[in-house]
Amino acid sequence: MKTKSQFLREIVKKANNLTIQKFDTKIKDGESDLVTSLELETAKKQNVSNIFILHSLNGDTLKMWGQDIKEKFGEKEIDVIMPEFPIRAESKYEKFKEILEFYINTGKLNNNSIVVAHSIGNAYFIRFCKELNYEPKAYIAVAPGAIYEYPSTRNDYIVEVKKQAYLKQDSFDYIKNIPSKKYCLYSDEDDKNVEKFTRFINDTNSEGIYLKYYNHFDGYHRIYRIPELVELINSLL
Repeated sequence: MKTKSQFLREIVKKANNLTIQKFDTKIKDGESDLVTSLELETAKKQNVSNIFILHSLNGDTLKMWGQDIKEKFGEKEIDVIMPEFPIRAESKYEKFKEILEFYINTGKLNNNSIVVAHSIGNAYFIRFCKELNYEPKAYIAVAPGAIYEYPSTRNDYIVEVKKQAYLKQDSFDYIKNIPSKKYCLYSDEDDKNVEKFTRFINDTNSEGIYLKYYNHFDGYHRIYRIPELVELINSLL
C-alpha cells in the first residue's frame, strides 16, 4: 500500500507531465482523468517535499553534480527538479523569474522545498524570494557568484550579465531574516577571494561550510559529486 507522501508525489508528477514541458500546455481531451484539479490542489496544500537545483551561468551544474543529486534522491522517491534557464550571454533575471514562478504557481516549488543554487543562481534566487515573498524549507548556496561587484579585468558578455544580477540591500535584508535554514558551501580556491563568501554568510545569516579542493564546484574543474552536499540534504529531509 502506498504511503500518503508517495500518493501525493504521484499526483504532482502526473500534473507536471501535463504542464511543465511548455508554459502554455493545456490538458488535452482524454488526459484529464490522470489528475483532477482537486487532487492537484490537495498536493499543493500538503507541500510535498522535494529538491530544486538552480544552475550556474554556464548551466554545467545540471550535467555535473546535479545529476548525482537527482540519481541519489530519485532512488528514495524524492523529486529533484532542475529547471533550465538561459545561459551565458542570454542569462537574465527576468527570464529566471518567469520560469521559476511557474513552479510556484503549480505548487511544485513550495515551503517544503529544499533549494540548492549554484553560482549566479544564488543572486537570482535571493531576489526572487524577496519579490515573491517566498521562503523555502532550506536554502543551500553553492559558490555564490555575481552577488557583489568586485574589480575585474574581463570585458566580455559576463560584465553585463553580472551587472544586472548584483543584489540590492532589500534582498539581503529579506533572505537574512527568513526563518529557513541557510547554508553556504565554498572553497578557498575559487578565484582566491574568500572574503566574498564570508561577507555572503554574514549578509544572509547562513552557516558557512568550507570544502577544500572544490574550486567553483563547476564542470571546468570536473566536480561530478559533492558527497558533503548529499549528506547535508539528507539531514534536512
